[in-house]
Formats: sequence, C-alpha cells, structure tokens
Amino acid sequence: MAPSRFHLSIVIPVWNGWNLTEPCLRSLAEHTPGDDFQVILADNGSTDQTPAAVPPLGRALFGDRFVHHRLPKNLGFAKACNAGAKAASAAHLFFLNNDTQVTRNWLPPLLDGLRADRRLAGVGPLLLFPDDDSVRAGRVQHLGIAVADNMEFRHLYEYFPRSHPAVLRQRSFSVITAAALLMPAPLFLAHGGFHEGFVNGMEDVDLCCRIAQKGGRFSVVPHSVVHHHTHGTEGRFDHESDNLRLLRARCRDAREDFCALLREDGFEPALTPWLDLAVRLPETRLAELNAELDADPDADRLRALLLHDPLWDRGHARLAALLEQQGRPREAMPAAYLRTLLCPGLDAFRECTRLLRLCNVPYLADRFAARLGALEQTMADREGLRQKARSLLRTTRDAAVRRQLKPFLAE
Repeated sequence: MAPSRFHLSIVIPVWNGWNLTEPCLRSLAEHTPGDDFQVILADNGSTDQTPAAVPPLGRALFGDRFVHHRLPKNLGFAKACNAGAKAASAAHLFFLNNDTQVTRNWLPPLLDGLRADRRLAGVGPLLLFPDDDSVRAGRVQHLGIAVADNMEFRHLYEYFPRSHPAVLRQRSFSVITAAALLMPAPLFLAHGGFHEGFVNGMEDVDLCCRIAQKGGRFSVVPHSVVHHHTHGTEGRFDHESDNLRLLRARCRDAREDFCALLREDGFEPALTPWLDLAVRLPETRLAELNAELDADPDADRLRALLLHDPLWDRGHARLAALLEQQGRPREAMPAAYLRTLLCPGLDAFRECTRLLRLCNVPYLADRFAARLGALEQTMADREGLRQKARSLLRTTRDAAVRRQLKPFLAE
C-alpha cells in the first residue's frame, strides 16, 4: 500500500437513508479528533437525496478528506464495503453503519486497544441504543457476539444497562459486528474482505470466523461508545435464511463460547420452556433478591436493583404490578416490555400483552399476542420439543444445558 497522509479510513456503506447518514456524518465531524483520517461514503446507487446532498455536506465537514464513492446500483453491504476499502489509503479501516452516531472520545480507546494487544485482529466500540424515549434507550445493543451450540450467534447481554459491570468488562471474542469495526487494512485485504455471496447479513460473522480460524481474536472496548439505531436499511432481513445456510457451509468450525462467557460473569445458561437458550442468575443470587423484594417492595428500590440485576424476572414482574396498582399503567407497560426482552417467558408475554391493550397500544398488543400464540403452539407440540431437545443434545457440549434437556427427552 502506497504511503498515505491518513492513519484511518472510515468506510460507510449506504443505500438511501439520508435521514440517518446526515447525523452520522455530523457526529463524525464533531467527535473525531485530528485531520489524519478520511471518510469514504460507499454509495450503493442511492435514489433519495443522498447523491445530491452528500457531496456538499461531506466537503463542508471534511474537505478533501471526504470521498463520495458512487456505485452504479445497489450491490449490497459486502460489495459496497469492499469497494470502499479498495478506495481507502490508510493503514486502518473503520467500517461504520450509516444508522450510527459516534460520541465524544470514541476513537482513541479503539486505537489504544488495538495497539495494546497485538493478538487482536479488530476492535469495536460499545454499541448502545439511541437516547430516545424508548424502553431500550441507552441500553446495550452490541458488546460482542457469542457462539452458542449449532452455530447460533448471539449478541451478548443485549438490553443490559450501560452501567452494569458485565458491560464494562472487556473480553475476547471470535466475532463482533461490522456495524462499527476497526481493523488493519492489510489484514482485511489479505482475507479477501467481506465474502460477496452474502446479501446484507452475516458478512461480518463470516469474516470474523475466517480470521478466528487462523488465531485472530476480536474485542469490544467499552470506553468507546457509539449509538446504533439498528435495522436502518430497508430489506435488511430479506435474505436471512439463505445467508445463514451459506454461513454454516463456510464456517463449520466456529468455536462455541456462549456458556463459558456467561460463567465468567457469574451467570448461568438456561433453556426457556420452548427450548431457546437464555441467560439466568444463579439460584443463590435469586434467593437474595427475592428476600429483598419481600422486605422492601418499593418501586424506586426495585428499579435500582434491576439496574444491577437485569435478569431478575420476579423483580420486573413486581415493578410492573406495583406501578399498575399505583394507577400508573403507562409506566408499568415499559417495565413489562423490558421483562420480555431480558427474561422471556409465557407470563412475561401475557402480562405485556394485557398492559399494552390496557394502555390502548393495539398494534404492539397484537404483535405480542401473536408471539404468545406461537410459543403456546410450540409448547403444545411435545414431539416437536423432543426432536428439538435431541438436536440440542447432539450439538451442545455444556453439561448444565444437557441436564436441562433430560425432562424433555423423558416425556
């Protein structure tokens, strides 16, 4: 690679979505120090105002450090990122989704983290949901991807409070998201970039798995924070099944680490009644929390406890019930919704559906009712559950998960 005045090339793939791209670019201009970086917008043939609006804004924010790399049509995430990487000239690449906004001091911790551990192939920031009025506001969207049995890739501790000790701990992963990914340009190019057979999904998992198979590791640096709106591109999940089949064909040796990562943070793997893998608190901690609940069932106290122990199902349920009893159903509704995200169970979905109807939110109530009906149907199919249990028994190596499968096999 020829010498360059840039240390970092920020590659942003876009297809339409100017309402997201503009604040993303402005956040980069506001919060990225120095002038030794370039911004490359890999434009997948956008048909909205992006082609007309981005050149003047890019020049105004970044001068000659901005490149509008216009592609002839929508070629997808992988081809756009690869084209942007080839147009880059810096030693490091930072892939960034356009539905993100960086925050103050986002870059130095990433560069420091990559320099501090030469075994790392790439690092990413802590991704939080935007600070809006939603239930998810300011909570974890991504701090790394764990590999569960049967090649299931899961966002670790999604929806946890930002302040939780498990969120603030930096750890090693086989996979992190490319929604915000910093890595050396030569390494990216040496591995052929993102595989272009995927269509807007799993490209980052595939790349990380290929690098991990050769000993590379990844990490998320919690002191670097980026807000991520998620699913900002239309049709994001249109090819999910095909992408998953291709991934499983290409990355058969992904190392299972989900259960080990949970135990490092004092949690345990569990199975929902419909046999999805979940995270739970140890029984000793549950007993301590339940004793506190019986002694002091105060709403403010419950909120404080749930910030530290977001996997406490009874605490979420009690908080929602207290708020409703106090004539505050619209405050109870988000508490019940958060319970379904962190402690999924039939009771959680039932209560959330009921409160949504009570608060006259019919479109969400109908969605939760449909989800509840599907789960009840799954649980009524005992033979289907036995087959799923047998499949899990063949793929999981975790002794605790295997023990939890036995009752389903004995029926």
